[in-house]
Amino acid sequence: MIVTVNGSLDGPQDEEGVMTSISPILHLMRRCNSFFLQGLVSVQGECRPLVVCGHCVGVVRPDVACALLDYPQVFTPTNDAFILNPQLDSYSKRSNAVELVLRDLRAKNVLQALRGWREECFNVWADVGAEPLFQMERSAVTLLGVRAFGVHITGYTRSREDGRMRIWVQKRSLDKPTYPGMMDTMVGGGITAGLQPHQVMLKEAHEEAAVPEYLAKTARPAGSVSFFTESERGLHANTEFVYDLELPSDFVPHNNDGEVDSFEAVTVEEYLEWVISSKYKLTSVPIAIDFLVRHGFITPETELQYPTLLELLHVPLDHTLRTWPRHNHCPPLTPPPTLTPPPTFTPPSTSPQVMIVSDV
Repeated sequence: MIVTVNGSLDGPQDEEGVMTSISPILHLMRRCNSFFLQGLVSVQGECRPLVVCGHCVGVVRPDVACALLDYPQVFTPTNDAFILNPQLDSYSKRSNAVELVLRDLRAKNVLQALRGWREECFNVWADVGAEPLFQMERSAVTLLGVRAFGVHITGYTRSREDGRMRIWVQKRSLDKPTYPGMMDTMVGGGITAGLQPHQVMLKEAHEEAAVPEYLAKTARPAGSVSFFTESERGLHANTEFVYDLELPSDFVPHNNDGEVDSFEAVTVEEYLEWVISSKYKLTSVPIAIDFLVRHGFITPETELQYPTLLELLHVPLDHTLRTWPRHNHCPPLTPPPTLTPPPTFTPPSTSPQVMIVSDV
C-alpha cells in the first residue's frame, strides 16, 4: 500500500515569478529546516557562531547575543562571534562556567527556553564521538544553537488477517514543559550526557511505554534524521537516531513516568493525517516521514519532489557548522573587553551561587 496526500500548498516562485506547488509533506519538511534553508539567518537577523576551542559548535541569535554580553568572562564577544573563554581549559571548567551563566539567566527570566529547565545535561562536541567539550542544561541547547541528539522508537503492529500495519502514537502529557498535549512518536527522548543511543532507547522504552527489555532489545536501528529549524524557543539543530519496533498484536503501551497522556494505534493513512496536522509535534515530523519513506509508503510516484524530501531528512549539520560563516556581516557589538582570567568555578551545590561579573 502507498499513501497519498490530497492537495498542495503554495510554494516558492519559479524563475518567471509563477507560484509553484509543493505537497503538504514537503512543506512540513521545509518548516523543519527553516533555519537551514534561510542560510542560518534568524527571523531576528544575522547570527554569530559560538566558538569553543577553535571550533564552531553553535549559533547565537541576536536576542541571546544581547543576554550574553553580561558575561564576557565566559562568553567573550568579538565583532563576528562569541568565544568561550580559552582559559576555561577543561571539560569541568567549561561546564561549570556555562552552568552558572545559564542559572543566572534563568533567574532573570528573560529567555523563554529556560522556563522549561530540565535539570538534565547534554554534551557538546566539536567532533561527535570524540571527547565532548562540555555539558550544558538541556533546555538551553536551543539558546546556543548547539547540536542535540535523541532517539525515537516507532512502534507498530501487523494484522494477522491481512498484514496491514498499525502505528502507535502518543499524546504528550499536558504537564510537559515543551509541546504539551501534542501527538508524538510512541517513544522518544534526548541523549543525556554520558549515555549511548542504545542505552537511551532501552530506558525510554520502559519509562514512556512500558516496553519490556526483552522486547525493546528487538528494536531495529534504522539510521538517523537531522534537521535545523527555528522556533520561539531558539534553534533546533537536531540529530535523531531512529529505531523500528514491531510489537505483538496484543501489546498495549502504557506510561510509567507521567510524561504521556495516552497512546493510540492508527492506520498508516491516519498516521499521515496526524503528522501533517497542526497537532503533531513539529520536531518529530522528520522521524515519521522517514519511517513512511523507508517502509515504502512515500515513494517517488507519490511525492514528485522525492529527492528534495530525502535531502531535507538528512541535513548535513556537521558540515554546515564547520563551514559557516564564510562571510559574516553581523551588526557591531560593543567593543570586546580585555580578556581577563575567569573567576574560579566550582560545581554548584544544591543552591548554586550565581556568578557576578563586574562591569567592563
